[in-house]
Amino acid sequence: MKFGAIFKRGANLLKLGVAARKLRKSTTEDQRHWAQHYLVEILGQSRGLPAKIGQFMTMDTDDQALRESLNNSMEPLPFEEVLELITSAYGKPWDTVFKKLDKPCKTASLGQVHFGKLKDGTEVAVKVQYPEISTAVEAEMNLMGWLPKVGPVAKWGFKMDGYRDAFWHNFSEELDYRVEAEHQENYRQKIPPLERIVVPEVFNDFTQPNILVQKKEEGFGLDKAETMMPEQKQAMGRLLLQHYFHMLFRHGFVHADPQPANFAFRQYKKDYFVLIIYDFGSVLEISDEVRLTLLRIILALRDRENLDPLTCLAALGFDSEKLKDLRPTLPALMSVLFEPFLVEAPYDVKEWRLSERFDQIVGEMKWWFRSSAPPELIFLMRTLHGLTSMLRRLDVPLPWQFMMDKILSDIYPQARALTLPQVEGGSESAAFDSMARYLKVHVVKSNGNKVSLTMPGRCADDIEGVMDEPVKESILKQNIDLPSIQDRARKSGFVPQILFELHDEERDMKVWLE
Repeated sequence: MKFGAIFKRGANLLKLGVAARKLRKSTTEDQRHWAQHYLVEILGQSRGLPAKIGQFMTMDTDDQALRESLNNSMEPLPFEEVLELITSAYGKPWDTVFKKLDKPCKTASLGQVHFGKLKDGTEVAVKVQYPEISTAVEAEMNLMGWLPKVGPVAKWGFKMDGYRDAFWHNFSEELDYRVEAEHQENYRQKIPPLERIVVPEVFNDFTQPNILVQKKEEGFGLDKAETMMPEQKQAMGRLLLQHYFHMLFRHGFVHADPQPANFAFRQYKKDYFVLIIYDFGSVLEISDEVRLTLLRIILALRDRENLDPLTCLAALGFDSEKLKDLRPTLPALMSVLFEPFLVEAPYDVKEWRLSERFDQIVGEMKWWFRSSAPPELIFLMRTLHGLTSMLRRLDVPLPWQFMMDKILSDIYPQARALTLPQVEGGSESAAFDSMARYLKVHVVKSNGNKVSLTMPGRCADDIEGVMDEPVKESILKQNIDLPSIQDRARKSGFVPQILFELHDEERDMKVWLE
């Protein structure tokens, strides 16, 4: 590792730090907008790890101009330099391999893609890695080891060495296009029986550590997709979900760089599409035990089983000692974490509000939960975040539970039969069946009429939202502290309880969890 490379990347990280501080200190919307665009531009110009961060930042933003700022800031290599790299990689002139190679390109964090043709006329996409990007990424990973442990990292005991190792393993695979070619071919073999998913064919004879040649497969991106008709967006969203369910839960082998540029759609009829997937440098591989444990958790939450969440999380690699302080709230936390998989009706991911609801249940202790997770789990979280970000932009509710049953019900028995590890002291934990199934409201009006409502227990996450205005006014008059009641319900883990009773001239009312 050259000291000059470390110094250069270190100076660049300092520049990024200044830009981030400007964003943090912005006091007006105009200042924030300018600072955000400035930071994203610097991230894009930096390539490597900073550009990856920029892609993550802009993944689910509604600000299309911000995404364009990132893309436009990624300077491509001069075409002459690209031709020199290809010639050097093959040890012979580039035009003895390709019939033609287009000068325009698509830039990314680690390389750029040019379209062209092989000598036999086959249309291809040629990915060329930036020179010395491997050295730059390694320098940044080393610098991560030198950064002081401050904020939540220090307070909640995050395993930074483990995160650094996990990131470096991921990047080392992504920086070798021969590994990516193996991933891509493996994906092509596993993706059937999903007929409307396209994984471009790789031409291994032309693939080098820094050059990847694959069949040209074109489609349109998410920017266009989100402007289409609702039924068309439904069809495209279903393809995304089907792909992730099939690859994650059936094979434990799933695309783990879910930024929108890595996905495209091709339309054949009004609402008939295929999904094209690009860039297999980052692929998440999980063991059969982990993928079946994930399914086991989802099924146990659905059925409100008498199953200890601590043992489930331990099977995923969580630190059970850290989680013992959170035991009463674990069923509620996991119910929020897996909510899209648990709702029978079509689910709108905009309703998820994962971070906000974790805060409401455990406050700052959410960092304790996160720090207890194994570092490699961050790639699963990134994968699911990328999926939900794309679905959020498509803005259509989808039937997660119905689709999951259709694709995976044949392996549910394997998940249910899974033997989970015993955790010391785990018997003291609240089980999944400790949560209330229903939020119930019973009203007797002054004229003798009775009204009874039964709603899913998750509605207790927003008690005020299910009350009409006259009831809210009466609650206020009687000095019933609804925010405190709501807070108590959350912190209890939504166990069965009477939430409140109301008596006035117009009604007698009882609200409880059952």
